Amino acid sequence: MKMFLYSTTFLLTFFVSRVSAQPPTLSLTPVIQNLNQPIQLVHAGDGTGRIFIIQKAGIIKVYNKAYTLLGTFLTVTGITTDGERGLLSMAFHTDYANNGFFYVYYTNSIGDLEIARYKISVNNSNMADAASKVTVITIPHQANTNHNGGTLHFGKDGYLYLSTGDGGGGGDVPNNAQNTSILLGKMLRLAVNTSATAPYYTIPLNNPFANEVYAYGLRNPFRWSFDRETNDMWIGDVGQGAFEEIDHRKFDSINGVNFGWRCYEGNNTYNTTGCGSISNYTFPIYTYPTVDPFSSVTGGAVYRGNTYIRLRGYYISCDFTTANFYIIYYDSTAHSYTTTIQMLTPAGIANFGETEDGELYAVCLNNNTIYRVVSTGPLQYTFTGNGNWDVAANWTNNSIPPASLPAGSVIMINPPTNAECVLNISQTILPGSQIIVSNNKRFRIVGDLNVQ
Repeated sequence: MKMFLYSTTFLLTFFVSRVSAQPPTLSLTPVIQNLNQPIQLVHAGDGTGRIFIIQKAGIIKVYNKAYTLLGTFLTVTGITTDGERGLLSMAFHTDYANNGFFYVYYTNSIGDLEIARYKISVNNSNMADAASKVTVITIPHQANTNHNGGTLHFGKDGYLYLSTGDGGGGGDVPNNAQNTSILLGKMLRLAVNTSATAPYYTIPLNNPFANEVYAYGLRNPFRWSFDRETNDMWIGDVGQGAFEEIDHRKFDSINGVNFGWRCYEGNNTYNTTGCGSISNYTFPIYTYPTVDPFSSVTGGAVYRGNTYIRLRGYYISCDFTTANFYIIYYDSTAHSYTTTIQMLTPAGIANFGETEDGELYAVCLNNNTIYRVVSTGPLQYTFTGNGNWDVAANWTNNSIPPASLPAGSVIMINPPTNAECVLNISQTILPGSQIIVSNNKRFRIVGDLNVQ
């Protein structure tokens, strides 16, 4: 069977149907090892597919999508690393491909919280210009080494968001989290700019308190994320000693939200001195008991990749100490949540990071390893290269479809503009599986395609 195809109209209805009632089973596959206290994994969103690994002591490593080290992207200096301090997060500007700006979040030499802006090197896309550093904002935080927050993400509105802890110690004695004039225990929102001179940000006009605060009442939201499909915000907020909590808000309903700490820990009262009506607070969608003083939730991400079909739409988080994984599905029609708990090894997961194509990875601080999050169930194989079918590099994940595609699995043909997919071998599409050619993509068959 030999022919040349331009696709016209193909609908990928498989992915818009409701998530399977059978929750996926997860496993972790190591892909990058021998790091030095890795703390986060991010991507640049610039079409290169590169992976950036942030390490607590200040070094950022860059890898290609095949996990090959490309070098040291940047070493952030002037930081402290005792306790929970260190380099904690990184986010690339939404227009990074054009302006080359990115942001890092760390504790500075005296322990204060700081965001700095850097720019990529003119001559090397795998190395930042260390001399381009400017300080965007500094937040006082010297009393304790813990509860620094903190994750940076850009929202769909183009603003930069940062989670901060309540200042550390126990019980939030100063009541920072409930004080909207203090930037601790908050979700902050900044309108960063590309100015060559300070100030490097302004306050968005609709921030609720006319300052950087966008939401409040958080204890230590160390890891949180935006769902890349719905833009919903998911937060893992570390508990005091009784409950860990996971919060979920629609993107257009975050403004001014009070998540409750220190008045409430999870759904339970903690210290209601000076607190208002219970109706003033937004409670978590999921809590679980703190197992011991060192148990803490690691906020995760909603899987929106294309490889693991059954996993799509599930939020994945875990506990740093117990290695219990919390697999949560939100039914937006019924406004209900279904949670499955699965224990995996190792413990010590400090971050769930997404690659540019939406695949999910777990960063293990305990053993200096990056793991790919793998799911049971049917797979999607996506052709994104140019040329022959049997070249692994032409497929996402370097995975060529099996010769007989099993039921439930999908082959997606999506080469770049002016490129083509050439089926040069024999491929069988078994009943219940699909082969889909994206609109206006070139698919040429010189081998055999057997659709059953």
